[in-house]
Amino acid sequence: MWPTLRSGYRIRYRAVPPDSLSPGDILVLRSTGRRGESHWRVHRLIGRVGPYFVEAGDNAFSAALVMPEDILGVVESVYDWKGKPLKLKRPKQFDARFRYFLWCAHGFMFAHECKNRLLGGRRSLLLWKASQVYRAGLGTLGLRVPAIRPD
Repeated sequence: MWPTLRSGYRIRYRAVPPDSLSPGDILVLRSTGRRGESHWRVHRLIGRVGPYFVEAGDNAFSAALVMPEDILGVVESVYDWKGKPLKLKRPKQFDARFRYFLWCAHGFMFAHECKNRLLGGRRSLLLWKASQVYRAGLGTLGLRVPAIRPD
C-alpha cells in the first residue's frame, strides 16, 4: 500500500459486513502465501463484481478478486513509527489502471456466467480448459482471479 501505508506503520481495523463496504475503503484481508502459510495483507477496495470484491495496492500493477469471507475488516486508523495518528485520504477517482482492472473483472464474471448458462449444471472438460487459459491470460494482464467452482 505504499505510499499510503509504509512498512512498520500500525493500523487499527474493525470488522464490517461486506454489504457496507464502498470503493476506496482500505481492507485487511486474509490470504495464503506460496507455501500455504496464512498471512494478512492490506489493500484498497476498487469495486464489487458479482459476489466478489476487486482489491489492489495503491502502487500495484495487479489486482485480485477476493471472496467476502476473506475480508477481515476495514482500516479505521493508522499510526506511524512514533505512534502519531495519520489521516487516511480516500481517492476521489481511481486512475485508468484500476478502472481497467475492474473492467477485466466484469469481463471475467460475464464469461463465467455465460459458461454456466450454456452448460447448466453439467461439466465440460473443454470449457474448463478454456477457463484455465482465460484466467492465465487475465493473470498476465494483471488480474488474479480465483477458481470458481459450481455450488
